[in-house]
Amino acid sequence: MDLLLVDDNPTDRMVIQARLRRAFPSAQILAADGSLQFNEHLKRDGCDIVITDYWLGWIDGLSVLQRVRARWPRTRVIMLTGNGGEEVAASAFKYGLYHYLLKPDGFDELVAVAEAAMESRRREDFHELMAMIVNSLPDGVHSVDAAGMITATNAAARQIYGYEDTEIVGRTNEILLPAGRRGEIQRLHERAFGGEIVPRFPTLQVRSDGAEIAVAMTILPMRDGDGAVSNVACITTPIGKPIREAAAPSARQSRTG
Repeated sequence: MDLLLVDDNPTDRMVIQARLRRAFPSAQILAADGSLQFNEHLKRDGCDIVITDYWLGWIDGLSVLQRVRARWPRTRVIMLTGNGGEEVAASAFKYGLYHYLLKPDGFDELVAVAEAAMESRRREDFHELMAMIVNSLPDGVHSVDAAGMITATNAAARQIYGYEDTEIVGRTNEILLPAGRRGEIQRLHERAFGGEIVPRFPTLQVRSDGAEIAVAMTILPMRDGDGAVSNVACITTPIGKPIREAAAPSARQSRTG
């Protein structure tokens, strides 16, 4: 864990650093009590957590927050303030504040909030890594929820189907299915929502231009943290060229419907 404390009050700084060092003995804990130190620390490649006071003699906590988020967009910023907490927080959350605490009681909560902030950062790192892995797959992957809505796609799926992410996510999965295959695919989705892996099978899908393409598809149940199947993942590999081109050039426009 890399942590930066921005506070120009030497007593508060000493108390906070002591608590953090006891809680996180292996962490790198740096401090800035003025603009020169703060600017030097901002030259570093990254920082997991920044803890800043709001009332500083040379800058305010909101400006610290904005500069930190501009330099390190994924850094969690925790702000301490002695008064005006609600008003300060309302402004700060608009700029990506993770949490704020009121002095002096907030000192007792700081370690727990820092632990939660670090766990949040780890989860974000994990999800980003998983997204990179999924987007590196040569097969198309799109997920569908229990209502039949597409909830996510990978890069290969967007290339196969010819949709941008914003054009397909949130729309019904039926836009990818020939009318004659919808009942079949729905039944297979139901099996996957029941926890069953539907092994690779041949079928047809519909691209954004209306062309049908032969694919091999596997449908997997996707379980959430509680073990419930909240989505199914459709893994698609094209096995042939489009077998029917769109009848009219306006077919792509039907996506807006």
